[in-house]
Amino acid sequence: EPHMIFNTLANLRVLIGLEPARAQEMLDHLIHFLRATLNASRTEAHPLATEFERIADYLALMGVRMGPRLQVRLDLPDDLRTVPVPPLLLQPLVENAIKHGLEPHVQGGQITVSARREGSDLVLIVRDTGQGLVEAAVDTQATQFGLSQVRQRLATLYGQAAALSLQGAPDESGGTLASVRMPMPMPLPPSKEP
Repeated sequence: EPHMIFNTLANLRVLIGLEPARAQEMLDHLIHFLRATLNASRTEAHPLATEFERIADYLALMGVRMGPRLQVRLDLPDDLRTVPVPPLLLQPLVENAIKHGLEPHVQGGQITVSARREGSDLVLIVRDTGQGLVEAAVDTQATQFGLSQVRQRLATLYGQAAALSLQGAPDESGGTLASVRMPMPMPLPPSKEP
């Protein structure tokens, strides 16, 4: 989202004068995020660990903007780290959780991104403790575009064997729960980077 990039650059401009070390850290996250976004257009799959790393970069950038209002939890079991997934599959879901769930919520909240195996399926979950579906007005055009993009990618790659569901979180913490279910692909071989 160009808006996110411009906000990040504006935050960087201020931080350079006030907190150079923090500005450098933020710039590193932005570089990793932009590089991954560009590389995503050139590859069909990458390890789930890489997907989580890019989400961590994005959430670190959002953390500079939201401060202590944003709490992050990433839960990726070791045995799922090399499982291949489409690049930036979860990015629109994480962006929606921030933009429509946590940013408008005065006290902020927590976003949890997790992965688990259920039988022969891979289940990826993006959960926020923000406003929830009714208050977040998830029928906005931007939200629908992001959700539609994820659904189309899943349908193209896996047909009826994959799905995206979006629902209000089922516990007292509130918020929204986005869940991607897809067939468990074979893990990618370990990278042979020098």
